[in-house]
Amino acid sequence: MSNYSQWVQQKLRLGWVFLAAGVIVAAAGAWIGSEFAYLPYNFRIITGLGILLAGVGFSLLVRYWHARKNGAEARRVSAAERDERMLLIRARAGNRAFWVSLGLTYTGLMWASFAANGSLPELSGDTLWFFLAGAVLVPFIVYIASIVRDQNRL
Repeated sequence: MSNYSQWVQQKLRLGWVFLAAGVIVAAAGAWIGSEFAYLPYNFRIITGLGILLAGVGFSLLVRYWHARKNGAEARRVSAAERDERMLLIRARAGNRAFWVSLGLTYTGLMWASFAANGSLPELSGDTLWFFLAGAVLVPFIVYIASIVRDQNRL
């Protein structure tokens, strides 16, 4: 087995570990949330962490699954991961996602400031949770869309 194939197998194992951990943590979060609903804590954070871990694992599996048995494909995937053009595209996409994240965080902070003096309604409960989830998901979507767009343009 070549170094490239071993590298792909390692990425696949890592993907399975993240996916399994994500499913376990999400199930535990859902169970804890239903079993201990009387406590004043919001256990959705545990479920959210499980969903995040499962998403990372699934993305690793999708990215490396097709190269698991083909040495030439494993070599191509490894070279593509280290390609300067791809590194530049990822850096540009990360920069855009950072600015979107910064804007969303600033908006949330300004909302909280204006809500403190009664100018805006207070973000609480589900509304706050959905805003925070959006503050995580929107930059991720911008990152992926930027990668796809720049791959077609550059």
